[in-house]
Amino acid sequence: MTQTTMYEEFKKTGAELLREGLIHSNAGNMSVRKGDVIYITGHGSCLGNIGCSDIVKVNLRDEKRDAPASVEIKVHRAVYNYDDKIRAIVHAHPVYSIVLSFDYEKIVPVDVEGQFYIPEIPVLFSCAETIGSECVQEKLPELLARNRIAVVRGHGVFSTGKTLDEAYAYISVLECASQIIYLKEVLRRPK
Repeated sequence: MTQTTMYEEFKKTGAELLREGLIHSNAGNMSVRKGDVIYITGHGSCLGNIGCSDIVKVNLRDEKRDAPASVEIKVHRAVYNYDDKIRAIVHAHPVYSIVLSFDYEKIVPVDVEGQFYIPEIPVLFSCAETIGSECVQEKLPELLARNRIAVVRGHGVFSTGKTLDEAYAYISVLECASQIIYLKEVLRRPK
């Protein structure tokens, strides 16, 4: 993948995340691993309108160049170092998935499409601090190695793939499944 192709993938994925409402203006982050290098969106980048300067090159093994990177860089690095098959990570803030994360230890889609792609999604419940925290850095990599996607309670979703597009697709499916679960529960409530 050339630098231009990688930039286009960041740009396309960021625009899709914003279009679907999976992030808001300056929220979320994305990264791609190339050997011992991680290309990650910078802190405060607007993923829906990303520019070349919003993509920061950092090291896989150390924090020497982390300053302009997303505050989630340590989590991304921990995931890549845990499972070297992972090539891309997308972190988003889909509303319905986050709402369900307060009450569910795992999200189990009830719709056929959701069940087909992601039969269950674990919720990382046990971290008091969630944004770029050591707790998430320590616990999330194992969940993602087994499940490709996980929700951090009250914070957001991390998804992995061979490409940013693949990681984004899992978040899109999860959010649709979460909306269906939420609406089904609302309809069950007594009037």
